[in-house]
Amino acid sequence: MNKFDRVISTLVLLQTKKIIKAQSISERFGISLRTVYRDISTLKSAGIPIIGDPGIGYSVMDGYRLPPLMFNAGEAAALLTAEKFMVKLTDKNTQEQYSSAMMKIKAILRSSEKQSLATLDSSIEISDANSWDHKAYLQDLFKSIAGRNILDIQYQKADGKSSQRSIEPIGCYYQFNSWYVVAYCQLQKDYRTFKMNRIASLQVKDLQYDEKHPTLQDYIDRQDDSWKEQQQFQSIEIAFDVAFVQYAERRKYYFGFVAQNEMGDTVHMKFLNSSIEVIARWLLQFGDKATVLSPALLKERVKTLATDLYHHYN
Repeated sequence: MNKFDRVISTLVLLQTKKIIKAQSISERFGISLRTVYRDISTLKSAGIPIIGDPGIGYSVMDGYRLPPLMFNAGEAAALLTAEKFMVKLTDKNTQEQYSSAMMKIKAILRSSEKQSLATLDSSIEISDANSWDHKAYLQDLFKSIAGRNILDIQYQKADGKSSQRSIEPIGCYYQFNSWYVVAYCQLQKDYRTFKMNRIASLQVKDLQYDEKHPTLQDYIDRQDDSWKEQQQFQSIEIAFDVAFVQYAERRKYYFGFVAQNEMGDTVHMKFLNSSIEVIARWLLQFGDKATVLSPALLKERVKTLATDLYHHYN
């Protein structure tokens, strides 16, 4: 990125948050702190009302806004691709909001870029993700997270029983074709994860919570660390036929993949996993194209499952 583009991008970045530290700008553009200070000085010399100091952070004075910038072709294409995912992974309300935003973006594009987007629009499809057609709660959820509003929900548990909860949401995430919300449950006096498609009703209350909660990433990291501490991981080594290793590649990270080496006609993969049963059942699909090298317990379990499968069909 040349200096002009970087300085303009720095100005745009400064308008995205109340205060941005020089270190964040340095990491964003891959430049030194000294270069960041020079760019800030350049903006100030151009009459941009930037306030702040090194070590504290910088911001643009309230009331100043950079005029709208044109999107380049790559940025417009990225936004179009995101729209395809939005249709598959969010509710109808959120899809409509994003489509409205995209319409405004397309309106300021040059004619040639509009034509390129029109061509791309019919040439990009997201087929691996299932459409998410549950109740339109995402916008209310986003609003409550941003405003720190308490939510009243009626939640159906896995056993089918329903309960009324007042929760303080700290974040949400999408995994395995479902949305989840992480929140402090006032009933349980602890943090809980709620599956969105089990929420029968949701209401954003005017009441805000004052409690300081961990960030979503901090919470997830703590949960992962807690889970790992409870597991007894075993070192597992498996030799896959080189012609079939592509199928193992697709799922290897789900099973604790660590490393692999090509050994002639086979590829040796190492895993760390706490469940012999899960690994054994995964390996059944490979038949004689996968060989357990260690541990012996896994080899015996695969043999037992294969024998059970043989008797099942005879």
